[in-house]
Amino acid sequence: MQPTPDRWTNLASLLMVSMMGAAVLTLLPLWVGGLSDQGNFSETQIGWLAAADVIGIFASSASAIFWVRRVAWKQVTLAGLAVFLIGNLLSLGTSDFIQLMSLRILAGLGCGAAYAVALAGLGDHRRPPLAFGMMVTAQVTFGTIGFFAVPRIMELWQVNGFFHYLNGWLAVTLLLCALTFPRSQRGSEAADAVGILSLLGGRSLLVFATTVVYYCGVSAVWAYLERIGVDMGLSGAEVGDLLGIGFAISGLGSLATPLVARHLGRALSLVISIAIQVGTMSLLIGQHSGDAYLLYAVTSIVFQFFWSFTIPLLMDQFNRVDDTGRFIVLCASAFKVGEIIGPPLAASLIQPFGYAGVLSLGIGSVILALGMALVTETRAEEPAGVPAAGSL
Repeated sequence: MQPTPDRWTNLASLLMVSMMGAAVLTLLPLWVGGLSDQGNFSETQIGWLAAADVIGIFASSASAIFWVRRVAWKQVTLAGLAVFLIGNLLSLGTSDFIQLMSLRILAGLGCGAAYAVALAGLGDHRRPPLAFGMMVTAQVTFGTIGFFAVPRIMELWQVNGFFHYLNGWLAVTLLLCALTFPRSQRGSEAADAVGILSLLGGRSLLVFATTVVYYCGVSAVWAYLERIGVDMGLSGAEVGDLLGIGFAISGLGSLATPLVARHLGRALSLVISIAIQVGTMSLLIGQHSGDAYLLYAVTSIVFQFFWSFTIPLLMDQFNRVDDTGRFIVLCASAFKVGEIIGPPLAASLIQPFGYAGVLSLGIGSVILALGMALVTETRAEEPAGVPAAGSL
């Protein structure tokens, strides 16, 4: 069996790892809710615990630019997933803040290392946008099942049920990766020939900044989308149901990306996607004289669909500005930086401007990100050795 990402068995293992790489963030509301219900930690401590995994993931995924093309992928992935699993097991029943914080950072370090390898592997696929789209769909599927199953598991085992759910998936992922996993399709010779400073040139930094700006905007809106619905007069249960439906449907957006981009081109696909996202956010600003439920249902679901549609296009830019295959691992770091900046910035706008300020931040950010992305699409020449070149 050829150890390439193009084989379905190897692709499946990469998708499972990437799914686990975003697992804690995907189910973050349930993790925070479980900690709150437990009553052992203050709100400030819960905030730090919510960020602990992100800190670990950011550190290890950012460092991967130095090592991802130099190490044995299978061994690193298995080790990273094992550390993630051990961190989860040691977190069971832990009520000391410092100890739990340390364990979650440790789990994040293992998770981030495996996640970085998976991103590099998906970038080696002969059709990276398809692989990235399937990655988002896998993460959405995991989250959809989790939002249904985890609350019921936590009724039996409280916050420990959160880790039981993660560990069940981790066990399956470890087994699959032990049986089949691809090798790097780009040798370390290419990485040796291109230094880090050369890799982090103007085009690469623009791509990184584009994703940070985009995620700053969408994460700001996502953080307060539930509150916006309640402010429009919907009940918490109605908002929760609509967000859950939108989350489940959003996976179709990432699957549609390769097909649409192949027919319309990447640049036009980005313009259409961002324009629709701007439209949905604009409709939520101001007074709503019509059917608030219908308005919120349509805008929130469409917003999530095209958010997922945009992600593979942005990830593909990481893949196309670097023919050594190392820069792609930093897209996870770009996501995290945007997620760290967006919600606090949105919170600072609520008191003076209300939720219109949050939505305006989202609109401005995605429009700016579109302009930056179009610079990359229209002015940058694709490296000849990048497999993504003919993929769309």
